[in-house]
Amino acid sequence: MQIHQVIETYDQGSVDYDAIMKRYWHIERQPLIDSLQLKRGQTVLDAAVGTGLNLPAYPEGVHVVGIDLSEKMMDEARKKRVSADITFKVSDLCNLDFPDNTFDAAASGYTLCVVNDPVGALAEILRVTKPGALIAILDYCKSQDPEIQKWQELISDAASQLGFPTGKIKWDALMDYDELIYNSKLPIEVLTDDRIESQNPFLCGCQLLLKNSKA
Repeated sequence: MQIHQVIETYDQGSVDYDAIMKRYWHIERQPLIDSLQLKRGQTVLDAAVGTGLNLPAYPEGVHVVGIDLSEKMMDEARKKRVSADITFKVSDLCNLDFPDNTFDAAASGYTLCVVNDPVGALAEILRVTKPGALIAILDYCKSQDPEIQKWQELISDAASQLGFPTGKIKWDALMDYDELIYNSKLPIEVLTDDRIESQNPFLCGCQLLLKNSKA
């Protein structure tokens, strides 16, 4: 989706987003954040923070910078009870206004399947994180089963243009993580690649732990 479409969609769906995710795509976020092995005093990028579903999982003593295009989504995130120190910032994931090597780690939940250029977005995450930084990703993705891929192809146009529920959440139903992490030639080491396969084409996903391997 183009930037204006992302903002319009997620502004519209912001108030209902948590309830929608809980009903249809609920996955506990604590293991995702725990995989970053965060230490007191570290700074982590949450990209994109959305309504803050990751935020309660961050430990005390860590500084989290949550970026998103939608101010209304972040308004919902500000309501979360958290232990970490949180800063919110409107920012485009494909053009982050942070210096190189700013963050000790990064996390992303159901984000790269939404952006227009996932390779560019991940490249930006790599740019602003330090060499050796861990990057935890939870996302929807294209199934590795050709039979399920057929159904994802069928829902693809509606998922990206109409949304499910209508106008509330839009994404790329053919988001190809094999292409993104193995064929993009980005400087990453794949530490964990857990796929969530389902006969339901709406429920296919992945949980990844990457290491920034830039020099």
